[in-house]
Amino acid sequence: MEKILTCAQMRAADRYTIETLGVPSETLMERAGEAIADAAERVLKARGGRALAVCGGGNNGGDGYVAARLLCERGYVAEVYELCEKFSEDCAAQRDKFTGLTHTSFPKGEYTVVIDAIFGTGFRSVPEGKFAEVIAAINAGGAYVIAADIPSGLNGDTGTAQLCVHADETVTIGEKKFGLYLESGADVCGRIVRADIGISLPPAGYAARFSSADLADVFPPKKKNSNKGSYGRAGLFAGSVAYSGAALLSAGAALRAGAGYTRLFCPESVFPHYIGKFPEIILTAVPDEGGFARFDESAVRAVCENCDALAVGMGSGAGRGLYDCIAYMLSEFKGTLVLDADALNALAAYGADVLREKSCRVVLTPHLKEFSRLAGVSLEEVKAGGVALAEKFAAEYGVTLLLKSNACIATNGRNTALVAEGTPALARGGSGDVLSGIVCALAARGVTALRACICGAHLLGRAGALAEKESNEYSVTASDVMNKIPAAISELIEAGRRA
Repeated sequence: MEKILTCAQMRAADRYTIETLGVPSETLMERAGEAIADAAERVLKARGGRALAVCGGGNNGGDGYVAARLLCERGYVAEVYELCEKFSEDCAAQRDKFTGLTHTSFPKGEYTVVIDAIFGTGFRSVPEGKFAEVIAAINAGGAYVIAADIPSGLNGDTGTAQLCVHADETVTIGEKKFGLYLESGADVCGRIVRADIGISLPPAGYAARFSSADLADVFPPKKKNSNKGSYGRAGLFAGSVAYSGAALLSAGAALRAGAGYTRLFCPESVFPHYIGKFPEIILTAVPDEGGFARFDESAVRAVCENCDALAVGMGSGAGRGLYDCIAYMLSEFKGTLVLDADALNALAAYGADVLREKSCRVVLTPHLKEFSRLAGVSLEEVKAGGVALAEKFAAEYGVTLLLKSNACIATNGRNTALVAEGTPALARGGSGDVLSGIVCALAARGVTALRACICGAHLLGRAGALAEKESNEYSVTASDVMNKIPAAISELIEAGRRA
């Protein structure tokens, strides 16, 4: 497991190390610069040539000056382009130590390596003027770009950027930050390397990123003295005349994710179309109107009584009938209720406050637009709010939230995890349906809501990567991903054995 921090948490840890533990800031800067120099040396040793450190006036710039000085001391040609006239105290001290060639305008020569040390994690604006010009020049230059801590211009919390450096490698200092994985961060950071420079974290609630080995205990060896009832009853309340495939993807994923029983509750009018699609699935028809499920108390009560976990909304249509079914489930169901897709849209349309009055554990699995509608804020506010907005919503409504994007955020308002196992191949209709089925199956087996979300998103990402490996990122379908769930689980189990 590795820690994922907000920029404020990282700065607090830095202050704690300096002020409480007594580690000089100069020592930390030397260590950071050394890690960056090590990365640059690896490239220079393989390719030859020279390096250019592009340095701002803050502590990030100080890291660049250290890296350039150390490269010179090791026998390489390293120069500095100095962007600023004012410097932080630590940056000024490192600037004075650098005796190599310094440029005051962007040099025209060719460089094998460019070290981006312009802005650190405190930068929150849009680069302008000479800063914008320099970033554009770095991106167009063709050198191997190493970002010091974070690509300049990238928001370290949200991963958003209007203009930023596109790095081949990011040497992140201390602990990794959310913005390296979210939004544009996933495309501009390149290879991410953590540099442990001895920053100590005071007790606090940091987010985590779990490896396959960390999650292997979700699939312990099955006991010989067990039966289908030992592994939970997963229910999918899904499908409609308009969107029949979503239900099958979710149900198929639940089967492959290990539920003992998998039951699909579908509208009466589409019931005949599902017969025989998955012989292992128990099919149950529910009353409908116009091909969409309608509320019938006795039918919904039977749904609640026959499941340990229930996923609702995949291809259901976001009508009033579905909303009334959800409201009843929230008040009467005793297991884990997973609300996805049209279930979330129904809550947004008819009132999310019904979530406050619930008798069951609730998991919400929105993508960014669904969350925007649910939270009543713009998509831009969702992206800007990042992790904090997700945590606030989960805490306010007492739910576990799995916010889906190129990287997923799982949070119950108290504990948060980042899952960054995805692949662009998953940017296809149906991927979310597969994820809901996995999460439902894990919850049915008794896995906690938060861990089911973390492990579910991890497995989806790995299944997508495995499907892509056999095909390509454009041709992978949700069915391909569903069929790779067993292989993804096998990977996880094997990682646990090796750990």
